[in-house]
Amino acid sequence: MKTFLLASVTAAMAASMTSAQPQGFGPIADFMVMDVCTGPDGKAVSGVPGDKGCQRHRDIAPGETPHYTLQNFPAPTSGCAAGPVSKINVPVSRFTETRIISSTLRQVPCGKAAPDDDDDLERNGASIQWHDDGYGFIMGSYSPVSLSSFESDLCAANKDSSQRFFRGWVIGPAEVPALGATGYGVFQTKLQKGAASANMGACALRYSRALTTWTVDKITYTSGRDLISVVSSHYSRGAPDGQSPGEAMQMEQTFWTREFGLSRWKKWAREDWVHPRSDKSALDLAAQLVAAGRCSPPVHSPVTFTPAMQIGGTDDGAEIYSRIISNPGTGEQHKWVMTLCEDYTNISSLADGAKVLNRVSTLADDGYWE
Repeated sequence: MKTFLLASVTAAMAASMTSAQPQGFGPIADFMVMDVCTGPDGKAVSGVPGDKGCQRHRDIAPGETPHYTLQNFPAPTSGCAAGPVSKINVPVSRFTETRIISSTLRQVPCGKAAPDDDDDLERNGASIQWHDDGYGFIMGSYSPVSLSSFESDLCAANKDSSQRFFRGWVIGPAEVPALGATGYGVFQTKLQKGAASANMGACALRYSRALTTWTVDKITYTSGRDLISVVSSHYSRGAPDGQSPGEAMQMEQTFWTREFGLSRWKKWAREDWVHPRSDKSALDLAAQLVAAGRCSPPVHSPVTFTPAMQIGGTDDGAEIYSRIISNPGTGEQHKWVMTLCEDYTNISSLADGAKVLNRVSTLADDGYWE
C-alpha cells in the first residue's frame, strides 16, 4: 500500500509529511452523506445507488427526503430481513451552518434477538460529523441516555463556537487520497459529557492524545456490495512519539462510502482488555460476536503505517476475528480482536422518508451548529 502523509497542523498534533500521490476521490464530505438516485433533471427519484436501476446519483441535499434507509443485519437464524437499527446519513442546516447527522433509530426486533442486540427502543441517537480544510471528523454523539462531545485543542481559540469540537475525533483527510493510500496522526481530544451547548465557554485543562489511522480500500460488505471506502481507526491512546497505539487497549473503526456515508462500524480490543461493566474478556466478547453472525468476516491485508506500527492480515478463525499489531523496532506485539460490529449496507425502501427525516433532524443539540 502507498502511504498518504499529511503535515502537522498544530504543535500538539503529530502527523507525517506529504508526498506526491495519484489523484484521489475528492472531498471527504462525499463519503459522509448518503446518495439519492436522480432523473435527467437532477431531481431525486426512488432507487438505491449502485443498483442497476440507478443510472445517476448524487449527495442528498439538506432537507431532501431520502427514498431508502440503511439497516443493520439480523441474526442469520432469525428469518428476518433486517436488524433492529435503521440509519440515514444526511446534511442538516441550522443558522448559517451545515453538519451531517448519522442516525441510529431503534426498530422493534423481528424474531429472536442476536446475542449482541440492544433492544432498548428509547435509545435513538445520532453522531454529528463535519470537516474543515484539513480533516473530516466526528464532533459528538447524542442519545437520550448518553450525550458526548469530542472537544479538541482548537477550543482555546473557539471556546464559544462549535469549532471547539473540530478535530476531536478525526476520520481522515479532507481530500480523500487514491485507492491504496494510508495515513495517520495523533490528535488532542477530550470526551465531554452532556449536551454540546452546555459545554460552551470553558476548555479542558488537559487532553488525551489519540492515534488515528486511515486507509482507502475497496471493501466487500455483508450485503455483498464492493465499495470504495475510507476506513478510519481511532485508538483510545497513542504512543508518546505518535508512531503507534502505545498502551491503547481499544479501537473503534468506521467505514465511509460515497454511496451511503457511514456504512459500517467495528470495535476492536487488545486481547488482555476486560469490559469494565460486564467483566467479560475481549476474547469472550469476540467469540460472542462471531456466534451472532450478523457481520461478514473482516478482510484486511497487512499494512505498515509507520516504522513502529505494522498490522498483520485478519485471522478469520472459527471462534474469533483477530489481527496482530507489532512494533518491528522493539519486537513488542499484541493480538487485537473484533468485539462488536454493525454493517449498515442492508438497504430497505422507505415508506415515510419525511417522518424519518424529521426524527433525525431533532436528535442533535444546537451547540454543534453554533
